Amino acid sequence: MVGALQFDVLADRIKNEYDVPVLFESAGLYTARWVESDDPQALMRFAAANEAYIADDHQGELVFLARNAWHLETTEKESTEVRFLKTREYT
Repeated sequence: MVGALQFDVLADRIKNEYDVPVLFESAGLYTARWVESDDPQALMRFAAANEAYIADDHQGELVFLARNAWHLETTEKESTEVRFLKTREYT
C-alpha cells in the first residue's frame, strides 16, 4: 500500500531530477476496472449510462471508476452484458 510519505518522496524526486513541480490530489475512488463486452452496443449503452464514472486508459480502452465497493458490486450485478476486468493484457 502506498502512503502519503511515498507520494511526497516521489514528488520531491521528480522536482529535483526533472525540475517539474508535482502535486498529488486524492481522487476519492475505490478502484478501477476495465470494461468490455461481446456486444459493442451494450458497451456503448453502459458507457453512456455511467458517463461520470468512465475514463479511457492510455490505449483508449474504457475504464469504470468505482466510488466504493457497493458501487462496483451493484454496477456489476446490473450490467450483465459487461465484463469488469481487474487486469488487462496488451500485445
